[in-house]
Amino acid sequence: MFNKKSVNIAVLGSGPAGLTAAHILAEREVDFVLLDRAPRTHTHSYALALHPDTLELLDALDMIEPVLDSALRLRRSTIFDQENQQRAVIDFSELPVKYPFLAVIGQNELEAILVQGLAKKGHHPMWNHRVRCIEPSDDAVRFTVDRLTEGSTGYAVAHTEQEIDKIFEYTADYMIAADGYGSMARKAANIAFPEFAQSLDYAVFEFETNSRPLTEMRMMIDGDRTHVYWPLGEGRCRFSFQMPSGFAEKNSFNTEHQFIDRKAQDSEELSDTNLDRLLHQHAPWFIGSSKDVKWRVLVHFEKRLAESFGSGRIWLAGDAAHTAPPAGILSMNVGMLEGADLAERLSAETSNDSRQFHLDAYNLDRVTEWRRMLDIDKQIVGHGSDAKWLLQHRSNIMGNLPASGQSYTEILQQLKLDVEVREEERV
Repeated sequence: MFNKKSVNIAVLGSGPAGLTAAHILAEREVDFVLLDRAPRTHTHSYALALHPDTLELLDALDMIEPVLDSALRLRRSTIFDQENQQRAVIDFSELPVKYPFLAVIGQNELEAILVQGLAKKGHHPMWNHRVRCIEPSDDAVRFTVDRLTEGSTGYAVAHTEQEIDKIFEYTADYMIAADGYGSMARKAANIAFPEFAQSLDYAVFEFETNSRPLTEMRMMIDGDRTHVYWPLGEGRCRFSFQMPSGFAEKNSFNTEHQFIDRKAQDSEELSDTNLDRLLHQHAPWFIGSSKDVKWRVLVHFEKRLAESFGSGRIWLAGDAAHTAPPAGILSMNVGMLEGADLAERLSAETSNDSRQFHLDAYNLDRVTEWRRMLDIDKQIVGHGSDAKWLLQHRSNIMGNLPASGQSYTEILQQLKLDVEVREEERV
């Protein structure tokens, strides 16, 4: 028998964007539900750092202390060329912000902290709840939710599969879609999700080393490829090496709650021998050991941007609206800001006309912001020889800078770069 439920706001997805939106809605005492088909938070993921503006958001949510207690603080980022020469420095300590650094923390740890904080505000994600049959209309969004449970199959080898335990029919006034790359809500709203540039393939290694890791995030530019180094704390580091197109299968890494890519464990491209070759070729400055690899994975990154961040009763945040190059961790950081922004706009107004006005403004703000951060319209200009080199490698760098919000503008200025405002954009 179907169980009918109604709610003011339905939030799809319990990743960082959805959890941030839930925190805002909980504080505003808005009637909402947070749904996720997964059984728990991530166990491992690619995203691993928070920007200064994101840290200020977490401060406002009273979530900053546990995050910083678990994070490694980085106060600079550098860009090197293929000759191993430093070309640019980003000094976060010079930013006029409350938290002038990057906070390195795994997405899995961040999500666990946000879930714990949400529980203190009286709310919990509804895990194992699969959303389907989303039907938006002029006055509401209607959708079906399957509550899932694990059941045992009859195979000789122990095996479990998810089964439907109960079915609910929901009606929501609005939906915040933070349900990731394959967003069902985005598809239900008929919002196109085109690629704006060629996809990227990476070989990623996390390992412990016997040398003291650099205390900076580093990008290494080699022709049309961008390699990335992150220190992780406790003697660990991560290298992400950009590989030829087609290196990784499109679905080679399941970012949804999977710790080990088992196909990658036996891949020749991800062998210890190939790791040593990649380090020697692209990171000759690295002199530590690389034998104790804890995580190795093939990752396929697509560059996509939704044509709109919402329509009618369905509005997008996070990976449901964008996928970006990997170095800057933009999708997670900006996605959290988007989740908070959407929740603020929806909770500040009660009339549909007022909400629609603010949601239309949200769409314009987000599309403009992303087109500039990703330099889709080639509006980034520079001053001086150092900036000239950066612009010659704009496809490597734009979208990979680890900054968002107001800090993004400040960092462009450090790099002697600026966003050119075209005549049609002037008020």
